[in-house]
Amino acid sequence: MVVTLMAGTAGTALAASGPDVEGTGAIVYCATTDEVIWEKNSNKQYNLASITKLMTCLIAVEELGLDTVVTVDKEATNVKKYESVVYEGEEITVENLLYEALLVSANDAAKALAIAVSGSEEEFAKLMNERAAQIGCTKTNFITASGVWIQSGHGSTAKDVALIAAEALKNDDIRRIAGTVEYTVPPTNKNKEERELESSNLFLAGGEAEWWGQKFPVEPFEGVFGGKTGTTNKNKATMVVGCDFDGLEVYVVTLNSIPEKRYADIKKLLDYAKENVQRYDAFKKGDIFEEGSLLYGATNKVAGMAAEDGIINLPEGASASLVTTKAVYDEELRAPITKGQVIGRLDIYMADEIVRTLDMVASEDVEEGWFLSKWGITNLQTLVIIGAAVLVIGLIVMIFVLRAINKKKREEARKARLRRMVLKQMEQDLDHRQRNWPY
Repeated sequence: MVVTLMAGTAGTALAASGPDVEGTGAIVYCATTDEVIWEKNSNKQYNLASITKLMTCLIAVEELGLDTVVTVDKEATNVKKYESVVYEGEEITVENLLYEALLVSANDAAKALAIAVSGSEEEFAKLMNERAAQIGCTKTNFITASGVWIQSGHGSTAKDVALIAAEALKNDDIRRIAGTVEYTVPPTNKNKEERELESSNLFLAGGEAEWWGQKFPVEPFEGVFGGKTGTTNKNKATMVVGCDFDGLEVYVVTLNSIPEKRYADIKKLLDYAKENVQRYDAFKKGDIFEEGSLLYGATNKVAGMAAEDGIINLPEGASASLVTTKAVYDEELRAPITKGQVIGRLDIYMADEIVRTLDMVASEDVEEGWFLSKWGITNLQTLVIIGAAVLVIGLIVMIFVLRAINKKKREEARKARLRRMVLKQMEQDLDHRQRNWPY
């Protein structure tokens, strides 16, 4: 069963037939098609712990350059230490802070990034909440940059976490760093030795998760490209993972789980996704669609082209014959148009329901047209009209000329007749006089 993400449906019905996970909030979300494949209490807010760092790192990348050198403020080191990596006064690049925050979940690294961007963690949290709202999160509230639970109110939902992860991992730098298995931080002014980092996302390369002396083997999962773990101060575990299933990007989330079940939860959710998402191409990137109307152009039509592959998830049992595509052009398109310019959208339908909408771009350049183009008349049609007008005017002129010529000929003929009549009369008069006829 598939529902749209923004529908806000409760997860109870979907959870009943889905994977049995420990986390009390969970979701399987296809970002490519914006569909919830499965959910469990996905609108209920929980402590998301260090998953928070995905948003922190995304904003840091957007606001700072990777090569920017941050001088770690004393306040940044005032956090609960877990894999503490930075020191007061340390000079370190933004990129290395990102690796430390995402791979080993360093709280101080995340806070250092926040202070570098906004001057304080409190001000940075405002940016985090604004960014969350921009991407459609409705029940997310950030208080810290690291996810350390310092007071109630810092939390999110499985649905919002999926959106946050999808937005963060859409960024090339975040995706590259979050998908790194091992990284070496070079020496700094405060740390003279290299620091070896290993990702806590064991689905990237496999390994062993450990909790209170217990070890839990984790096999790598094909297609996983990033994610983030988190552990709350009440020993509750969270995790989000992004995975590519033949071009369909799926995000799975577990919240309020337990550390010894976290990886088992995610594995179940990934397996469920693998069984329940199926790629179908409604069209390919570059496919051409029927032409749309255009004003002010050298031509009055422009052909739309798919800007990317029209990939959808074809639910199990659904027939591909139910899939249709409709090209919708922007109203009152005007030239000039540049090839690749967005000129409308492509709506992909499953039966009568739109399941995905993608950009449609111009397949060619269209230059600005001549003076008649504002009425949708092409340059060629203008030439035809001008040619026809010239022909008509020529015919009219020719008719007037011919009429004038004919009139002149008729006048000359009339005068010739008159001359002949006068000459004949004169001849008759002369003849009468010569004969001395009285009449």
